[in-house]
Amino acid sequence: MPTTEVLLETMPDPNLFLRKLLICVSEDPALLHGARFVSNFFQPAEDLLIDLVLTPQTDLAGDDPDRLSSPDALHWAVAVLEEKGFSVAKTCPDASGKPFLRISDIAEVADHHRYDAVVLGCRGIRRLEEHLNTAFKETVFDQNLDFPFWICREPDLTRSGVLLCVDGSKPGLCAADHVGMMCAPEPRHAICVAYLADPNRRDHRDEALILDNAVRMLRANAVAESRISTKVLTAADHAQGILEEAERGRYAAVAVGRAGAGRGMMADWQFGSVSLRLFRELCGASLWVCGYPCKL
Repeated sequence: MPTTEVLLETMPDPNLFLRKLLICVSEDPALLHGARFVSNFFQPAEDLLIDLVLTPQTDLAGDDPDRLSSPDALHWAVAVLEEKGFSVAKTCPDASGKPFLRISDIAEVADHHRYDAVVLGCRGIRRLEEHLNTAFKETVFDQNLDFPFWICREPDLTRSGVLLCVDGSKPGLCAADHVGMMCAPEPRHAICVAYLADPNRRDHRDEALILDNAVRMLRANAVAESRISTKVLTAADHAQGILEEAERGRYAAVAVGRAGAGRGMMADWQFGSVSLRLFRELCGASLWVCGYPCKL
C-alpha cells in the first residue's frame, strides 16, 4: 500500500482543475443563503464556475405574496452574485429552470456533472432534512449522496477562514484535499487544521502525525504555509467542541469528512451523531461535508 508521501507526490497539478459549484436557490429572496455565502466567501475568478438549481417549497401551490416565480428567483440569485462581480451564465444544464424537490435528484445532477460541491441554502437544507427523516440509512445515504455539500444555515458574512476537522482517516484527508482545492486561490481565508482528541485517550505523536499529513495535503493543493495553523481540541462532547471553536474563531466554514475510520472523535462517523448535530446546530459558519472523489 503506498504511503501518504507517495500519494501526495503523485497528485496532479491543482492548477489544472476548475472549481465547479451548484447553488440551490429558494423562491424567497430573503433566503438566498447559499448564493450570499458564495458571493462573500469567494473572489470572482475564471476557474470558479457557478450553476444554479431551483429548490422551492414542496407546496408549489402556496400563495405567499413575497414568493418569487421560478424565473424571478433564479434572476434574483444571479443578481446577488453579479453584484459581487461573479459571472453566472446559466442554470444547471439538466435543470433549465425546473424545480428540484428531492435531494436525490440534486445528488444525481451533482454526480453527472461532477460538481465539486452543492451549496444548500434554506430550501436545500429542508430537502436534506426531509430525506433524513424519511429515507435515511447510513449505507444508502453514502451511496446516494457521495459528493461534497455545504450547509449554509444563516451564514454570518462578516466571518472568514476555515476550520478543518481531521482524524487520521482517508475521508479526513479528502476533506483537507477539498478545502485546499477550493481555498488555494482565496488568500484572505486562513485554514486552521483541528484534531479533536479524546481527553481520556491522548497520543501526542499520533496527533502530530495526523495534523502534519493534513497540512501537507493543503500544501499539495498550493495553499501557502503562512495561511495554515494547527491545534488539538480536547472535549468530551465532540460536537460541542466544534461548535465552540467555530464560534470562538469566527470561522466562515467548518469542514469535516464524510465518514471517518481514524483514531479520533470521527472514528465512528457515517454522517452520524456528531455531524448530524453540526448539521442541525451550526449557524454563522457554513458546514462543508466533504465526500469523494478526492485525489487519494
